[in-house]
Amino acid sequence: MKPNHVVFAAAMASAFFLAPDESQAAEWKKGMSSPEIKQLQQRLKEKGFFTYPQATGYFGAITEEAVKAFQRAMNLPATGIVDDATYAKLKNAPASNDTLAIGSRGAAVSDLQRRLKQLGYFRYPQITGYYGAVTADAVKQFQRANGLPATGRADRATLERLKQKATSQPVESSDVLTIGDRGDDVRELQQQLKQLGYFTYSDITGYYGVLTADAIRRFQRDNGLPVTGAVDNQTAARLASAVKAKTTSPAPIERERLAVRLSIGALGEDVKRIQTKLKELGYFWTDITGYYGTATADAVRRFQQAAKLPATGIVDSETYERLLGQAPPTKVDVIELVADAAELLGTPYVWGGETPEEGFDCSGFIFYLFQQQGVPIPRTVALMWNAGASVSAPEVGDIVFFATTTNGPSHAGIYIGNGQFIHSGASTGVTISRLDQSYWKQRYLGAKRLF
Repeated sequence: MKPNHVVFAAAMASAFFLAPDESQAAEWKKGMSSPEIKQLQQRLKEKGFFTYPQATGYFGAITEEAVKAFQRAMNLPATGIVDDATYAKLKNAPASNDTLAIGSRGAAVSDLQRRLKQLGYFRYPQITGYYGAVTADAVKQFQRANGLPATGRADRATLERLKQKATSQPVESSDVLTIGDRGDDVRELQQQLKQLGYFTYSDITGYYGVLTADAIRRFQRDNGLPVTGAVDNQTAARLASAVKAKTTSPAPIERERLAVRLSIGALGEDVKRIQTKLKELGYFWTDITGYYGTATADAVRRFQQAAKLPATGIVDSETYERLLGQAPPTKVDVIELVADAAELLGTPYVWGGETPEEGFDCSGFIFYLFQQQGVPIPRTVALMWNAGASVSAPEVGDIVFFATTTNGPSHAGIYIGNGQFIHSGASTGVTISRLDQSYWKQRYLGAKRLF
């Protein structure tokens, strides 16, 4: 389908939904587009529930979550669908008088996060000064524990109670290690992660950087811990327990069940079969070689995480059977992809960021949107460039690449038609730009398709 046709199709799709009048909601729900949806988003924003700076008129995942949050606050069934009862409450509910709510920024939010962190409710590794979903969840936990309405918004009563608790019950930060730390403790941590198959970098560096934080996130995700990328006491204890369990020989029946089929260093047709399947599913982005190296181990680990298996990077019997029996991923719905991207306009740029709450770097923005579609893609610009199929002219949903800091690809965005692309720029956050603008035209490398 040509780019313009896809954009027109997105516009026409909304025409199939009946636009409700001002007095009724007639079940507004995810997937709908209309001016009335834009009014709905503005009302939700006034009440402190809609999280992003712009009302888009498209009812996507973020709007659905805002509706659910409002419904919970109003003691309505949290369906995410705006029926007449929800709409009536929304029209009559007073505007938010909360001191702080989702979307707030600044020193007051930083102070709130510090107090919540001191009391053990805010577990994100950094004080961001931005009130996103992570902060709202921490506020809800505090409110429940202190007999306050669990709205997730910091009103005066919540802030006062928080101040009292933080003053009377000081709690030291539970973070043991985080990005920027150095020394023997970090070396020991990296050795543990390497032993468990999470730290794949060849050298034990003693420096806690992005690679170590990513390894910790994978371990935390696999073990049902808060995914912060920082090592608190709970994560450290779970790591020690996992290492101890790994060094203990399994019982004979367990040894048979965990029989290793393939690991680093293996060669042959079985490795080719695994690599081919991983590539088909979108986890493996290099050539089919028949050699089981670190790239194959990383791809296996990504599959294991998605399949909720122990992320060892080793193909045991269970991994082998689950992998070869996996169906190919569904195709990307480019209309939904672009609509979801539009809801993120204005999200700030954060290096290494890949969620709406923390912000996005350019590849993190693309990675997040494809994840929402259930389609795995590489995390970095360079790997996306290597994995994509070149196209002579971009269509909606294709990735456009630019050389901004080096001769090779260093920046990317999603093409949305009419010569435009949406991306997370270092100075702009998530925004829309034109390919024919002088800056981008001079640095354009080409377009590739990742689905």
